[in-house]
Amino acid sequence: MGYYLFLDDYRKPSDVTWVHGPICNHWEVVRNYNEFVDYISQHGIPEYVSFDHDLADEHYQVMLEENQHVETFTAFIDDDQGGLNATFHYGPEKTGYDCAKWLVDYCVENGQQFPYFRVHSMNPVGKQRIISYIANAKRHLAL
Repeated sequence: MGYYLFLDDYRKPSDVTWVHGPICNHWEVVRNYNEFVDYISQHGIPEYVSFDHDLADEHYQVMLEENQHVETFTAFIDDDQGGLNATFHYGPEKTGYDCAKWLVDYCVENGQQFPYFRVHSMNPVGKQRIISYIANAKRHLAL
């Protein structure tokens, strides 16, 4: 049986009450991109992933600026890049979007199906960026 992976810089799985997901008594918790990559590399693809987008303090300021422009940029959310990645720079720390991109590549390279997932991020643009990227990957890469 697989494991459930929770990606968030500070919340616990029990803190996330605004999105529905599987009932699970035990989540493996990772706090950043490196922990995400290391855990999956060591344990294989999880059965289920819960993604946060903003994984470092520097991401929250960008999120506030980005979400002030949501109406202006929503037309770009479904572009081939999976969102607004070229429009806003989140700094040197990688986001949940970077984790999703890495997991798509990992699944393709290993001939695996992408796991079930949810995005529990409070950043609406970041959340849509992750969802759109995964949807595009599934459509074009048969994940």
